[in-house]
Amino acid sequence: MDNILLFSGIGLLGFSLSLVCVPFSRRISALLKAVDVPVPHKVHSTPMPRLGGLAIYGGFWLSILVLRLVYPEVLAGFGQRLTGLLVGSSLILCVGVADDIFGLGAFVKLVVESVAAVLVVSFGFRVMPHGSLAFLGGFGEVLVLVGSAVWVIWVTNVFNLADGLDGLAAGIGGIVSLSVFVIGMSLGMVWVGILSIVLFGVCSGFLVHNFPPARIFMGDSGSLFLGFMFASVIMGFSGLDGRHGLSMIGVLLLGVPMIDGVSAVLRRLVNGKNILQGDRDHLHYKLLLRNGSRRKVALTIYLMTVGFSGLALLIYFKLNGQGPLVALGGTCVAAVLVVKRFRLLELYISKYHLLPGRSVSGFLLDEQEGAPERGASCSPPTPKDGQRELTPVS
Repeated sequence: MDNILLFSGIGLLGFSLSLVCVPFSRRISALLKAVDVPVPHKVHSTPMPRLGGLAIYGGFWLSILVLRLVYPEVLAGFGQRLTGLLVGSSLILCVGVADDIFGLGAFVKLVVESVAAVLVVSFGFRVMPHGSLAFLGGFGEVLVLVGSAVWVIWVTNVFNLADGLDGLAAGIGGIVSLSVFVIGMSLGMVWVGILSIVLFGVCSGFLVHNFPPARIFMGDSGSLFLGFMFASVIMGFSGLDGRHGLSMIGVLLLGVPMIDGVSAVLRRLVNGKNILQGDRDHLHYKLLLRNGSRRKVALTIYLMTVGFSGLALLIYFKLNGQGPLVALGGTCVAAVLVVKRFRLLELYISKYHLLPGRSVSGFLLDEQEGAPERGASCSPPTPKDGQRELTPVS
């Protein structure tokens, strides 16, 4: 009972501090002119502050500071790794804020993300327990180190991709953090439980202002920070305790952003585009074009995330011995179903183009629903009342 009250209080602390920090983020956004001005391809119709990541970062680390002062024993023995997280996440926040204000190039962000990833790995975070690839000798350890850094960079960026509509990244983060909390506590890793429940509180507090229609955006500063933190905390139970490898559980927990991220990379490769160049064929845009409601899209993706998290927990608790194989199989099956249903890999072949920069995929026309024949003309879907038309970026 005492533990329930303690962790409930920790989550409430993160929730409250995140709420308190949001007004300050608004003011800083206005002061630095970090405002997202509506343009034709945007879905919001009023200028929006986009430094909400400051509230998420501030709410998280202020909560950890309070815990260190009030209950120093709960994070005992984790001080060194906590320092690595603080420095690495601060680097991520800085590059995110700079991007929200000045618009940095993708290569610059990737370099800073790589430095932060190497830093957190140097403080002991691993994607697999030490000695997992001992049969490969020294090369096995190098492979684990490189794989850990790549994991951090990848999760950081796919979570950034998930922040395409109001409330998506914060909602996904809240659901994933609860699942990580359950796994961490089942392993007796209190520090994983604490960090994940603080993340849950911070995401929930920010979601009060970010759920559609949003009053503030988290920006790259927020989505990159959350991605970095989830990558690191998941490595906490996958590589630090020496009992459980990543086992694909972390991949399954992040199923929605993972599938969307892999689809985006493959889609751009097969179309001969730069994989760092953005587009409007992500899952959330597909859903938005279908029903025109940002709230419905957010709730749909929340439900999908709950499904992935539930499957990950089921595999973890009921199929512990065969967890890696089953989780990999479940992830692949789910990925195929989602990609097929929403046509996330449909190619931009010129003869299918209906308008410049648009494809059959852009109109989401199903064959059984009367898709036009090749070469036939078609008009874009009519926006619902109060909705701004979406124009995919070519």
